[in-house]
Parts: sequence; C-alpha cells; structure tokens
Amino acid sequence: MNVNVSTVRQWLAILCAGIMLAACTPTPEGDEGGVLQDPFEPVNRTIFGFNEVVDSILLKPVAEGYVYVVPEYGRQRVSNVLTNLRMPVVFLNSVLQADPGNAFSSLWSFVLNSTLGIGGVFDFAGENSTLEVHKEGFGQTLGAWGFGSGAYIVLPIIGPSSARDAVGLLVDVVTDPFNYFDEEIVITRTVATAIDERAKSLELVEEIYRTSFDPYATFRSGYLQRQDALIKERNVPLK
Repeated sequence: MNVNVSTVRQWLAILCAGIMLAACTPTPEGDEGGVLQDPFEPVNRTIFGFNEVVDSILLKPVAEGYVYVVPEYGRQRVSNVLTNLRMPVVFLNSVLQADPGNAFSSLWSFVLNSTLGIGGVFDFAGENSTLEVHKEGFGQTLGAWGFGSGAYIVLPIIGPSSARDAVGLLVDVVTDPFNYFDEEIVITRTVATAIDERAKSLELVEEIYRTSFDPYATFRSGYLQRQDALIKERNVPLK
C-alpha cells in the first residue's frame, strides 16, 4: 500500500477550501421544503445534460448488460463486497457523530463479513446477528454538526450534490483506507461501484424520465429529500 504524501496534502488543501465554501454558502428558504434553492441552476442544468449524454452512451448500456449477463445472486455478492468496503468510512463518521450504536455495528459487521463472510462476499453479520448498520458519510456528519446544505450543485458524472455533500464526498475519499491500495484495485472498485449503483437504479431512473415533465427538478427534489432524511432520521440502512 503506497501513500503519496503530496497527493494527500493536495486533497486536504481542497478539503479546507471546500469546508469554507460549505460554511459560507447561504442556505436560503426555497420552494423545496425550505431546504435550499438552486442559485447555480443554469450551470447545473448544463452539467446535468452532460451527465445524461454520458449515461446514455456508457453507464446505462453497461449497467443493462451487467444485469442481463450476471444473475441477481451474483450481483448481490458484488454489492455485498462493495458495501463491506465502505464500513471503515461508516465507522469513522459514526464516531464523529457520537453514535456508538452504529459505530459498534459497522465495526463488527466489517470484522465478521471480512472473515466469516469471505471478504464480504456473504453478509454473515446481517444474516446471523441483529447488527444493523445505517448509512453514514462526512456530509451527514457535517449536517449533524449543524452545517447547512449550502448551494445545490450537480457534479460531472457523479450527479446531484450540494456544497456540504461535495465536501463530505471528498473527505470520504481521503479517509477511506482502501483508496490507498494499488491503483488498479482502486480503479476496479470505483468502476464496480458505478456499475452496481447504476444497475440498482435502472427502473427508478426510467420511471422518472417516463413520468416527469422536468427530470432535472425531480432528481433535485428526490436528492434533497433523501439527504434531509439521512441527517434527521439517521436510520437509513446502508444497503
């Protein structure tokens, strides 16, 4: 495992700037549940259009092929492994949020699934214990600490986000120990995660485009409502 110190420093410098952005960005009352408005909507819609093109020519076809070729049992095994690899980040943020229950569950789920679950291929903890892990990331931690969402933004390829959650995503990347393994492993995991997530959302995304007059607004509303629930309820399952 090779750690490039200069790269880590660069990420941390960007992180500091991002935290300042999240802290200083106003959170105006808006039409969507009083959460925030979309001050960068023209730019966001442009990026949204770019993401649609990438999705239509790459992500969606690959995800559909994955679903067609790999049976559900195999796809679930892949999802289990990817979920298990997120446990260190979940554990860290549970600690930062002073949530001992989720910290305990995420730690022992990782230990059990990494060993008895054969590297996370099988969800041994979920099937043989009462451990229940809730989704946690640094964006949620910032929300728990009182940081507002800031401006809604659409990230290239990644999609809906906010100033706070973009910072959270960056911190999750930096603090994830598995991102310091060999480059080939990191790339493989990233690609597998993208395909897995897109495969899971095929039907939902198709339904949105079929029924929504303005898919951009629908995705924005859905994202903001989910993130608000993650912070307020703090009981959304990791999977």
